[in-house]
Amino acid sequence: MKSKLEELTDLLAEVDKDILRAIERRGRIVSDLVKLRGDSSKYLPLLDGTRIRALEGAVTPPFPTSSVRPIFTAIDAACRVYEVAPKVACVGSEGAFAFIAALEHFGARAQLLRAETPEKAIDEVSRSRADFACVPYESLKEGLAFATIQAIAAHDLTLVGEREISHVLDLVSRTGNASDVEKIYVSPHHHVLCEGFLEANFPKAVVLDVRSAQMAGELALDNHGAAAIIPAGLTGIPGDLAVVRENVADEGELRVRYGLVSKVPVPRTGNDATAVLFSVHDKPGALHDILEHFKERGCNMRRIQSRAIVGDGWEYLFYVEVSGHMTDRPLVAALEGVKKKARSLKIIGSFPLDVAEPPVSSQPG
Repeated sequence: MKSKLEELTDLLAEVDKDILRAIERRGRIVSDLVKLRGDSSKYLPLLDGTRIRALEGAVTPPFPTSSVRPIFTAIDAACRVYEVAPKVACVGSEGAFAFIAALEHFGARAQLLRAETPEKAIDEVSRSRADFACVPYESLKEGLAFATIQAIAAHDLTLVGEREISHVLDLVSRTGNASDVEKIYVSPHHHVLCEGFLEANFPKAVVLDVRSAQMAGELALDNHGAAAIIPAGLTGIPGDLAVVRENVADEGELRVRYGLVSKVPVPRTGNDATAVLFSVHDKPGALHDILEHFKERGCNMRRIQSRAIVGDGWEYLFYVEVSGHMTDRPLVAALEGVKKKARSLKIIGSFPLDVAEPPVSSQPG
């Protein structure tokens, strides 16, 4: 039994080395591909939603299909160490979820800049102090971030990507033992999200607010009785922290879609969506007349939401996401029709989908 165990351990080590060599080879191929790309597209992930779906379809059971996406997303980000590092303005402090979303999208070499609000992150791009902004765009709890969408439109920038991640907060420490926890470091924003958990589970622990989740994790490494609340998946802390409790936010896990904003649009990939903002004239059937243009040209509508415009009266802005790139012929024709009917029209941008959509039926949505 001991001999067989050693044999399998050695075989596993060989397989791991083979995997590493294959990843390094992939990295060199990525480097060659990036040299052929231009403008902001050189920063885009090489592995899009369509290819992830193809890999998931190639899985041999019993290997879990759910493991494919996180594994290959990490590999793709690691392989982009050869690229020119973009400057990305992220909302929040170091280690916040926007930072995690940006690293997943652009890779470890991205230079992440701190911005207090989505509007300030977008302004950094407008002033050419950052190549991209990574901003919260939509959540299952609050819906679309209309203020962010209007800021993109106001600065005449374009939405060039999306990255959907889970907001999960973990309590971590050096030992991983709850009985060792005497004080807990946490960023002010995350503290608010976990107040109920802390009062119910660690009423005697001293809770100390610090500037960022990154700092909280680093401080937790310094002594035996310290712990930190940090986002699950946070990297860059110089040491090992064990999970004391998972998913400690009072409202649990939250799915959030982040938008990537730039000055330069990205070319079509074949798995794209286009975001549009418009208002309508005050007359019967005005909205129907606009949406009819998408239906007539077979453009599948992914999302539609409205928001009241601040000012006199009860006028509304409508946000629509449609499958396809703004340069696709059917969508070009549809938008021309919308422009003639709408009171105002702004194309927010076309972007590759983070997750591939299933094939659209012959009946347009």
